[in-house]
Amino acid sequence: MEVFSYKMTHDSGFAPNPFGHTLTLATCKPYMRKSKGKGQWIAGFTSVDLNRDPVGEERLVYLMRVGEKLHMRDYFADPRFQDKIPCANSTDPIRRVGDSIYRPLVPGASEPSHFEQIKNPHHWAINKPCQKHLNDDIFGQYVLIADLFYYFGSCPVNVPAEYWLRVPQGPAKEGYITPPSQAERFIRFIQENYKQGLHCNPTDWSEDEVMKKSSCGERSCGSSGKK
Repeated sequence: MEVFSYKMTHDSGFAPNPFGHTLTLATCKPYMRKSKGKGQWIAGFTSVDLNRDPVGEERLVYLMRVGEKLHMRDYFADPRFQDKIPCANSTDPIRRVGDSIYRPLVPGASEPSHFEQIKNPHHWAINKPCQKHLNDDIFGQYVLIADLFYYFGSCPVNVPAEYWLRVPQGPAKEGYITPPSQAERFIRFIQENYKQGLHCNPTDWSEDEVMKKSSCGERSCGSSGKK
């Protein structure tokens, strides 16, 4: 069993995105998305930047087991994830944080120039696509799709010392790996004490943002991806 941990500086519901069909990691962490595969676990922890948790006192924001690794060019058209195409002008925060923001423009798309970055509230410049985010996201090539996940968001979990993972003090491109025996204890602790799925809203959401039915249809604002 392999568990890779890293510290999160943002938790907006965008990366990872815990909504819709399942939790997905489609943007940010390009080295992790490129190097990790089916059966491996990824754990995201709090940080000083995210919620002022100091080094050594990090809490678990989410845990996922990778069940599928889908190329970025196939993610946008996959019928399972059409509700993850963002609708920037929706009143529904879930629709605004959709992570399927890259429409392939050519068959076999793999380079930044092969994709259109559709309008979104996270990896978008003031009135145009953000080239730096586009380059970084496409470098990762793949979307990691969970077959099991626990998302705690704004109610992160304090992990007892006896189950603690190896958590980096700062940024970690591919995450820190924990020895298998300790990783197994950590996974068992989470599985025995928490239900799978979404537990709380994302950390960065304001108090008045609630999960509600979208007022923006997929056909007009989601699957089209028009600006």
